[in-house]
Amino acid sequence: MKDSFVRFQMLKLEWESETAYLSSITEISKHPAYQQIIGMGHVAVPFILSEMKRKPDHWFWALRSITGEDPVLPEHRGRLRQMSEDWLK
Repeated sequence: MKDSFVRFQMLKLEWESETAYLSSITEISKHPAYQQIIGMGHVAVPFILSEMKRKPDHWFWALRSITGEDPVLPEHRGRLRQMSEDWLK
């Protein structure tokens, strides 16, 4: 689990630094580090949710890809904080 956490953190930092100035959610989500986080599967979900508690970000594509779920209410779409709160519930 520790190795997975370290790997997640390294990929997250790479993803954040290389997508910080992008406005396209598609480009942000297709970044290789983000895709590798998705490839980590269910082991990444607690790490992602922990990040969302700390700072809402565009983790929704990854969470949907890994879990097959989408708890975001239709009226919350496009609202980062509310979408994050839906996932954290």
